[in-house]
Amino acid sequence: MYHWIVQRVARWGVLQMVNGNTAVLSRMADDNVRFRFPGHSSFAADVRGKAAVEAWLSRFRELRPSYEVEDVLVAGPPWNTRVGVRIRDRIGDDYSNEGMHYMRMRWGKIVLDQLYLDTEAIAEWESRHPELTA
Repeated sequence: MYHWIVQRVARWGVLQMVNGNTAVLSRMADDNVRFRFPGHSSFAADVRGKAAVEAWLSRFRELRPSYEVEDVLVAGPPWNTRVGVRIRDRIGDDYSNEGMHYMRMRWGKIVLDQLYLDTEAIAEWESRHPELTA
């Protein structure tokens, strides 16, 4: 039952955060949450804390992405839960990507969110839209 609940909340929560519901981030994340986005693009990040994650999400939301959750996998006990969220995103007509969030949770709070996407696709998109890179 616990895994089913986490699966439902993770699916809903990821979409809420990407769509601008900052209250969800406040409720679901640990105060010292770590967010990692690999690569060398302007989106690359390794930050801690809710404010830093919100700043990253705010920039991403400005691009008005279409974000879909394809699947959610949950394993582990409440004090060491691992969550995999397979996603697909699209920005406009010239960028699409797919990948996953790998999250670790403790007692219902996200302590780590690592986002894995095709970083080459991001770099190619940025080269076509240099005005959008920060």
